[in-house]
Amino acid sequence: MAIKKITAATARLLMISIVILSVGLLTPTADAHHSYAMYDGSIYKIFTGVMVRIVPNAAHFEFHFVPLNEKRDALVRDEKGEPLVWVIQMESAGEAFKQGITKDSFPKGMVISMGVHPRRDGKPAGDRGDSGIYQCPMGSVPKPGLHCDSVEGSKLFGKTGLPKEGAKVSANK
Repeated sequence: MAIKKITAATARLLMISIVILSVGLLTPTADAHHSYAMYDGSIYKIFTGVMVRIVPNAAHFEFHFVPLNEKRDALVRDEKGEPLVWVIQMESAGEAFKQGITKDSFPKGMVISMGVHPRRDGKPAGDRGDSGIYQCPMGSVPKPGLHCDSVEGSKLFGKTGLPKEGAKVSANK
């Protein structure tokens, strides 16, 4: 009789463990981990610039680039005369990889064009949103006032092309 009680108690404990484990495994993961409130998700600003570096963080892939002027013959500089580096937060490294975006696919010096939701405080940073990224062929730049999507041989990364400058977006992230 004592053996049956132990077996019943063990069976009950095993069932409780299975239920707890099942609930934990079947619960969907949370998608958001912080706010995008610092970015103006209602508009896009389109940039064409030169890659400085990529930071492939697990949480957010980052592009660091310096915009080119409208003539596309010089880097945009700050009030001290230094290149004005913009930092763009993107999706996770895993999601970027699915779109062909890797540290090696955007080498230093590569010219790119992308849409950015700028920071609300005016700092040189933003969020990519759903904008595609066009990569100009190495050593080429677009004609004045144009972007890499106008350059023959350019390559698109992402699901969409460039949004219109100042394009209004219906909902924030």
